[in-house]
Formats: sequence, structure tokens, C-alpha cells
Amino acid sequence: MEFEVKLPSILHVLPHLSPEEVVKRFKRCVSAGERLRWQAVMLKAEGRTAVDIADVCKRREDWVRRTVRAYNEGGPEALRDHRQSNGRAFLVDDSAIELLRAAMRGPSPDGGFWSARKVVRWIAEKYGITVSESTALACMTRAGFTKQAPRPKHPDANEEAQVAFKKGGLRAVFETSFERIPTPKSSSGRKTKGDSA
Repeated sequence: MEFEVKLPSILHVLPHLSPEEVVKRFKRCVSAGERLRWQAVMLKAEGRTAVDIADVCKRREDWVRRTVRAYNEGGPEALRDHRQSNGRAFLVDDSAIELLRAAMRGPSPDGGFWSARKVVRWIAEKYGITVSESTALACMTRAGFTKQAPRPKHPDANEEAQVAFKKGGLRAVFETSFERIPTPKSSSGRKTKGDSA
């Protein structure tokens, strides 16, 4: 009686997209589930094992294999989160995202930083449709931009001390702010003997 030993097939990623484009798609994902699927494909394309990818993605190995096989069979479209739109077409298509990307590379309409509110107004003026701020944030993410916020500033911050610190530390501030207190010389040292037991 002969037994046939079936070896597991080695999982590879088909070159539907270049590795750089896979990374771009991963970074632009709005949906967490879709981002996780792109991460699995990206890591597999880098040569990682299914075990490693499962550990990174906090999923099971069979999920990794199913995800990569789905990508190989269906291409990039297979990784999309089809539940996200619930059957409706996304209000802002890819050509609009390209125009938004170009617009956001320049100054915002009223100056300052681009915000979700400004993108809502931009979409309304350009396309005549009203979108929510969360949709505007999703559009900004799809355009390749991340949410930015200015660094917080403490109300009691001492500007002079901060400038002095940047120029060479706090020594300059402390030397001008405090008097030196002479310290007596220590009488302990090498001559001091400890109790020996």
C-alpha cells in the first residue's frame, strides 16, 4: 500500500502591483480591515512567512493564506472592504481624490492648514454635494494626507528658558537665576575606614 505525501504549496504574491504601489495602497487605506489585508499582502511580498505575518497582524495563519490567495485570484479589488459602502457607490471617486490631492498640496482657500471642514467646503463648491467631516477625513486619507495638529503649548511656558535650552542647555538660565551656595569640602575620603566585621 502506497501513501502519497502531499507537501503544502508555497504561498507567493502575484505581481498585480509593484511593491511600491502595494505600500502606497496600504498607507492610503481608510478601513482598518482593508489596511490589515494590504499589510498581510505587503509582508508576504517582502518574503515573510505566514506564521510571522499572522503574529504581526494578530490573525491566524489560515487567514493570511486566504487573504494572499484572494489577492492572487482577484487582484487589488479583492482586498477592498465591500461592507464599507453597503452597496452604495462612494460619493467621491478616484478622479476627485486626485484633484483634492493637487488642491491640498497648495494653501487652503482661507490660508492656514487644511482641515476636514475646509475639505467639506471644497467638495461642496467643486461638486455640489454635501459630505460629513468623517467622509472628508476619509478623502484626505485616500489623498495621502494624515491628520496634523500643532504641538501643544503650556500656558505657563517660559519662552526665555526654552530659547536658552535650545542654545546650550539650562546652565545659562540657572546661573543667572540662582546664587551659588558654597559647599564645604568633605572630610570623608580615602582616610575614612568603615567598620569591619
